[in-house]
Amino acid sequence: MRFKFTDFHVHTRGWSVDVAEDGPTFEDYIKAAEEHQINVCFLDHYELYYIENDKANPFYGGKIDDYLEEIDKFKETYDFILSGLEVEYYEDKEIQLLELMDDYRKEFDFIGGSIHEWIIGYPITTKEGLTSLLEKKPIKQIIDEYFKVSEKLINSNIFKNICHIDTIFRYINNNDLKPTDDCDVSDNRIINLGRLCIKNRIKIELNLSGLKFPINRTFPSLHVASQLKNEGGEFFVGSDSHSIEYFEKQIPEVKKAYNFLNTIKKNKLI
Repeated sequence: MRFKFTDFHVHTRGWSVDVAEDGPTFEDYIKAAEEHQINVCFLDHYELYYIENDKANPFYGGKIDDYLEEIDKFKETYDFILSGLEVEYYEDKEIQLLELMDDYRKEFDFIGGSIHEWIIGYPITTKEGLTSLLEKKPIKQIIDEYFKVSEKLINSNIFKNICHIDTIFRYINNNDLKPTDDCDVSDNRIINLGRLCIKNRIKIELNLSGLKFPINRTFPSLHVASQLKNEGGEFFVGSDSHSIEYFEKQIPEVKKAYNFLNTIKKNKLI
């Protein structure tokens, strides 16, 4: 990689379904990354359930090879870009996910596992999806289920990198959809997920996207990240960008996040 810092988490138009039709292309990110001197990893959503069942999904019909080929062409010219995928974890599709990793782990520079939903059609990372789920289940149950599924994701050892381990709190927090008194929303709960990552030698994302939501913090928080780094956790930083404007705005924050992590020594909190 040419530059000192890397944003490991950006999404592109045409490959991530949650990017606007006028959203950023590979070329847009490359131009901005070169100008601001930062490496960039394309981490578009790879959601196996929808790929198998929705012909409109950009990866439907084996188009993962087209995606790789498109990025690889740019890599011939630019030495500061990485090919990657943000792969959705499904408990009932672990065999297919393992097969995917066997086939493509060496083809990609970086693959991160993540959870956006565990009940199909109810993503907890959208306000609409979470609100619909809250009509069916109490908030405590939703939080508890998220952490149980997250533990299964980590213990599956399918992935060597995990994205936004506590994204359940994007909307569930005291600034938005307030948790009830019976909910466990403690830092210790998140730290325990991180410790599972450390045990399984999995890198944890310091995801900056929470700064644009009412929770106004990273995933996980800097306090939690400090504790986990102190205990031997390894991190990568991602802006989770879906637009060029946001990507460029977050570049200084990405660099600041790395500098913050680098001040923390194992077994010695700074």
